[in-house]
Amino acid sequence: MKLKGKVALITGSTSGLGYVTALKFAEEGAKGLALQYSSSVDKASKLIREIKSIGSNTLLVRADVSKYNEVKSMIDSIVKKFGRIDIIVTYAGFPAKKEYWNADPLQLTDEMLDDPWNIDLKGSYYCIKAAVPYMRKQKNGKIILVSSTPGVSGDHIGLGFTLAKTAVRALVRSLAPVLAPSILINVIAPGSIATEANLKNYTSGQKREMIKSIPLGRFGKPEEVANAALFLASDDSSYITGQTIVVDGGEIRL
Repeated sequence: MKLKGKVALITGSTSGLGYVTALKFAEEGAKGLALQYSSSVDKASKLIREIKSIGSNTLLVRADVSKYNEVKSMIDSIVKKFGRIDIIVTYAGFPAKKEYWNADPLQLTDEMLDDPWNIDLKGSYYCIKAAVPYMRKQKNGKIILVSSTPGVSGDHIGLGFTLAKTAVRALVRSLAPVLAPSILINVIAPGSIATEANLKNYTSGQKREMIKSIPLGRFGKPEEVANAALFLASDDSSYITGQTIVVDGGEIRL
């Protein structure tokens, strides 16, 4: 078991990639899983039942990650319950609303710029800011932020999201030398992954065209992103920091 005895916080854990990653971490022996959610307590409760059936302890935390005081309180509560915090994975992101996604890139409103920035970038930064003092005291920590392939290659579609996800990668590259050697920080950049939230934004024709651009000929599975998160959270990645792992079936090929 690659995470035996570890305590992890997973933000945005009640659906999609966060949900699957939480289950993966439990299966790999995580001692404690803190599950952040912002709205759907029913989905969060279902996840807790599944994790408990595997054998991990859980802490359900409702927090708005765009507000530092709520993030700080969340991190403090994790350490109070479990005695430490070893891993953070930040899946929490602003929902990809169609009006944001399809907006003219030269006509974005304040909200279209600010909303993804506040959740995706500031939320990630606040988790780091609140957790690093504990991780430094432990002399150990793994931080995994979540970007996207547009955050790597650029894209005018959904520009507000692209800007925020690009900034997430800049944050990791900037902080990697600051946090080293005891804390490792990296990025996962998922491509076209078959989650409900991703697929609902596209027509059948659009999906077929997207698949044509993917050398592996299909959308990715949520479990494949969770496996990348597991790799970065485990000791298998002990000599990797400041990097981006792209999980996209070869679409952008760095």
